[in-house]
Amino acid sequence: MDINGSTEGLKNSVIEALESIYNLEIPQEKLWTEELINVISSISGAINREIAVYIDRKGRITDVSVGDFRTVDLTEVEGRRSKTRLTGVRCIHTHPNASGMLSAVDVSSLKLLRLDMIAAVGVNGQTPEEIYVAVPSPVAVGDIELFGPYSADKEDFEALIEYIKEADELLKEHTENLQNVDERAILVGIKTQETRNILGVSEADISMIELKELAQAAGALVVSTIIQNRESRDSSFFIGKGKVEEIKLLAQTTEADMIIFDEEISPSQQRNLEEALGIKVLDRTGLILDIFAQRARSREGKIQVELAQLEYNLPRLQGLGLVLSRLGGGIGTRGPGETKLETDKRHIRRKISFLKTQLKEIKKQRGILRVERKKNRIPVVSLVGYTNSGKSTLLNTLCGSDVYAENQLFATLDTTTRQLMLDDNNTILVTDTVGFIRKLPHNLLDAFKSTLEEVLYADALVIVADSSDPYVEDHIRIVDNILEELGAGQKPSIIALNKIDKNKDAEGVRITSDLPVVEISAKKGLGLDELKGHLQEMLCEARSKVRLSIPFSEGSVLPWLYENGKVLSVEYDENFSIVEAELSKEAATRVEKYITTKD
Repeated sequence: MDINGSTEGLKNSVIEALESIYNLEIPQEKLWTEELINVISSISGAINREIAVYIDRKGRITDVSVGDFRTVDLTEVEGRRSKTRLTGVRCIHTHPNASGMLSAVDVSSLKLLRLDMIAAVGVNGQTPEEIYVAVPSPVAVGDIELFGPYSADKEDFEALIEYIKEADELLKEHTENLQNVDERAILVGIKTQETRNILGVSEADISMIELKELAQAAGALVVSTIIQNRESRDSSFFIGKGKVEEIKLLAQTTEADMIIFDEEISPSQQRNLEEALGIKVLDRTGLILDIFAQRARSREGKIQVELAQLEYNLPRLQGLGLVLSRLGGGIGTRGPGETKLETDKRHIRRKISFLKTQLKEIKKQRGILRVERKKNRIPVVSLVGYTNSGKSTLLNTLCGSDVYAENQLFATLDTTTRQLMLDDNNTILVTDTVGFIRKLPHNLLDAFKSTLEEVLYADALVIVADSSDPYVEDHIRIVDNILEELGAGQKPSIIALNKIDKNKDAEGVRITSDLPVVEISAKKGLGLDELKGHLQEMLCEARSKVRLSIPFSEGSVLPWLYENGKVLSVEYDENFSIVEAELSKEAATRVEKYITTKD
């Protein structure tokens, strides 16, 4: 029989003594014998390491594990029964040179592994002292009952065994009570020498606040957060092997279902971490993809999300495939991409190629719409900004539309365009776009390029920022960087500082920017007239109404006007086409020799 756990450095005689434990038998009417308690206490005290023994209901010892003087890793036992029942396994383990009081780890192990019982033996030297016992509650699913202290020579276990039987029946009858709606997540970040400080706060701390919001938006219950200080990222485990052991223990204590890392981790790191931790590991990119999978509504949005998921999961297929049956559905594996993980890489590559072809077709359709807009010379402004800054609410208030707008991250994924009437009956189009965020995944930007092209083809941008957020200037910086990456950094722009109604400071928010800044409240309708005035100036007043006389011999000019301006009317005399049109300053300069009058 194997001895599991931390056996390094143990003498052969100790290993043999541990192996001999398998030969002990426990009568079915008992939970332990005095002989068993004395043997494990003697060995545990001699080596100063915890020893855990697993026993089935027939009294057979099925597993012997060794911990160390600080922790005990109660690993999941083999041969588990149905998830609707207890495992039928009891665990007895030692606390060398310590009390037998059960720790939080012990109690969580009882729940997590669905053990019949867990008992802790306080060992003084090599002698057992008090024994404390925890068993599942026969009254309330998920609760436990604590008993003790007992002595090693206890004979009557009838009441405890009856408790276990009743708890098992209760679990069988009320399994739905154990099904948590939310998966329990531990968040892990990293702070290195390269991590910036923003307003005296580490960017790692700010990013972790965002990660918590992302996890909650995806449907996770955050049970703990950890930030690891390191000089650099560990190539194998991202945060280092020692920290992984600490997180493994924390996951057991908090009954966590998954660990979410605040940065994108490599496929090999993910495999190493999942093997070491024994539960699902997700990174920030995978979490954002999961939220996108939940929120996508249009055909284009769903295609883009599926493409991004497949490209993200392709290099991770080997590791995910090994643990997919264990992970099941839920955060990080939901949406269009989840069933594709069980197929081979060749099929996934074919699917990626097919989705890219579909997005090209959608891009062509968008191009046709843009040509029509250009022909009619309707200016377009795109609302861009950090996620949850209020872009959709601003679109609804400005245009009287009913686009979905909620106080949540990435409420908008699908591009929406609405008409807005400005002064002097000038009409413009306002487009809502997907929000940006810190560490926005590159493959997500690539997949959403057909949507984000609306930003590239816009005549102007409104950068919507949440003025109530203390890091609003940093959010604007991140948006500027992403716009530069998209090639839209030089577009005429204005900053709309939204949510001024939430500001406690009467003087408002002061930010440093070369762009015009307007303070607004999209929800309350404050400052919108000023914003419209800026849009009027940016988009409409740059155009002028002109009258042109174009000789018939210059036949290419009229089509050019249709393409680059708004033609209002065309009349003909003997030698000329008399055209009234609205042109930008640049376009008017190009045809200046044909202009007869200008308003």
